[in-house]
Amino acid sequence: MHVRRGTPADRPFMMGLAGRLAGVADFPWRTPAELEAFQHAFMTEALARPDTLTLVAEEADGGPLLGFAAMEPHPDDITGGPGGYLSLLAVTQAAEGRGVARALVAAAEETARQQGWQVLALDVFATNARGRRFYDSLGFRAETLRLVKPLPPAEG
Repeated sequence: MHVRRGTPADRPFMMGLAGRLAGVADFPWRTPAELEAFQHAFMTEALARPDTLTLVAEEADGGPLLGFAAMEPHPDDITGGPGGYLSLLAVTQAAEGRGVARALVAAAEETARQQGWQVLALDVFATNARGRRFYDSLGFRAETLRLVKPLPPAEG
């Protein structure tokens, strides 16, 4: 396996992983259709930004694509210093457990350093326990936590 810069030709592959990204969220107050629509819209917007950098993992022999990461410049929320945001990370089901996500994050970190970024931030669904353990194992730590309370419709 190797990681390379993504190209516009990789976009259909990336968008094809929207369902996998939406599928790790488990919120009783959200329908699968809402989560899928959110993920598709989020990915469409993130991948359309001109400053988004994409990385793609593929089999070394030019075989199938295995996963991708997308990142963009984003100042450090605390200091305002140079930083980046890892907006997307997904691997195919067949690539799970093969170190593909770890290789993509390592490549993202190296790219971030080359950009002069001092931090790399990301968001992960709170119910994605596997993802949270993975990011924790790579040294990512929580700085903020967004809490959501579903509200019943207003009466009257």
